[in-house]
Amino acid sequence: MPINDISDKGTTTVRSRIVRFEEGRAFPDEDRLTVEEPLEIAVRNSKTTLPLGVAFRTPGEDEALVLGMLFNEGIISSPKDVLSMRFTQEKGATMPAWRVMVRVAENVTLEQERHGRAFPISSACGACGKSALESLRIPREERFRESEGLSFSEAEVMGFPRKLLQRQSDFLRTGGLHAAARFGANGEIIASAEDIGRHNAMDKLVGEWLKEADVPWSEQAILFSGRLGYDLMQKALAVGCPFLVSIGAPSSFAVELANLFKVTLVGFLRGERFNVYSCPQRIQFTEQS
Repeated sequence: MPINDISDKGTTTVRSRIVRFEEGRAFPDEDRLTVEEPLEIAVRNSKTTLPLGVAFRTPGEDEALVLGMLFNEGIISSPKDVLSMRFTQEKGATMPAWRVMVRVAENVTLEQERHGRAFPISSACGACGKSALESLRIPREERFRESEGLSFSEAEVMGFPRKLLQRQSDFLRTGGLHAAARFGANGEIIASAEDIGRHNAMDKLVGEWLKEADVPWSEQAILFSGRLGYDLMQKALAVGCPFLVSIGAPSSFAVELANLFKVTLVGFLRGERFNVYSCPQRIQFTEQS
């Protein structure tokens, strides 16, 4: 099987300049981010070309990734069913991305009804249903102004998780749910939502806001209970929130978008420490070096 897999040579981590807050002091530092990039997958034989969707993944072993997906979903029954894979880099999305065209043998049946969007293939399924890289453009053109949005003290930011946890009744019972929350002036929690999926929790949070429309998104911060990747960044930019906080790690794609759109992005918020990956000016540090 001929492979033109340039993407397997990509790096899996990148360096990011951050402001680290630890032991009561903010100071410049460096962190490592896991690379997140989109890979659009399509399969074709001599009669049919079938787009399968966009996978958000960490580059490397992409051949194995694609083969495994095709086999697990019953599209192929053997590696011999794959005649070739061609990987190309695309510029159509918000950030550079990859496409792969998989050429399969004639005995492989490709049916849109059966195989089209056969499997959720984003890193958290937040982009499920996206069938082309062009559809991954961010639905926001202008950057936030540096003076736009609320600013929070370090103490207020560190208080976000505790206030969210007080509302996570289902999480406290099961430990199996993600959550998202909105915070307003003085770090007060406005609303929260829980779901087994990170992106679902965010969708619920937005839906409740649509019914209430109480506080503009530009005057809020959003806290996520887990990792922050492209899918959640896309949703936050769509509603217009310039301040995002995650208890977990941000991906490289999320940090790139945060810097591009001038969003304050905080990650690894745990106890009395956190990292600021972009636009730290919206945080009021009492001691900074």
